[in-house]
Amino acid sequence: MDSITLEDYLKKNGSAQSGILAKSNLIDKLEVYGFVNACQDKDMYNEVYAGLSLNGIVNKEPKSQIILSNHIYQVTTHYCGKDITREGMAIPIYQKLVVSESEGRYNVEDINIPSLARKQLYRKIKSRPGKGVTVRDNDLNKAGFPPCISAIDGKAILAAPVGHVQILDKDGVIKSIGENIMAICRYLHAETGTMCYTQYNLYEVYVDDLH
Repeated sequence: MDSITLEDYLKKNGSAQSGILAKSNLIDKLEVYGFVNACQDKDMYNEVYAGLSLNGIVNKEPKSQIILSNHIYQVTTHYCGKDITREGMAIPIYQKLVVSESEGRYNVEDINIPSLARKQLYRKIKSRPGKGVTVRDNDLNKAGFPPCISAIDGKAILAAPVGHVQILDKDGVIKSIGENIMAICRYLHAETGTMCYTQYNLYEVYVDDLH
């Protein structure tokens, strides 16, 4: 049976979920444990070199990482001005990806948007879902929100085009919209039998093509 990247599998089949068996160039047997969403690489570099918080970033090679049922907890070392600091962050793990066949509108209160994680207005909206945080387009513009998010009836609403990737939790609820999606994979260490975890971009792992 032929193999294709997980990215191509998602495009071809319209969905992908945890439990898929996969492999990489270095590891022959992986299981996709789940998916995480992170900000794009360009956003990461801007934040790191500006000495800003690393919220929204998933590190492929953290010095310290703990995998829980629904989260990764990573401790990352980075520069803050001239000083080196350590920061811990919990990142949600999701169970399924679905390619949307239609345009979508999502209340920012209800979804995780990694690229906005360090913005004060976003944190305010997320801290008080459904409790009367009213926003206007002027507020969104001042906060540096992207043009795809606008104010409708006092709520920040994200408009997503046809083909956007919905990221679902174990209950099938849409929790995020794809920005930089990575697969959390696990494998058994060949010598010790220890369960190990690692992160891959979707184009870095291969799965069987089901035709």
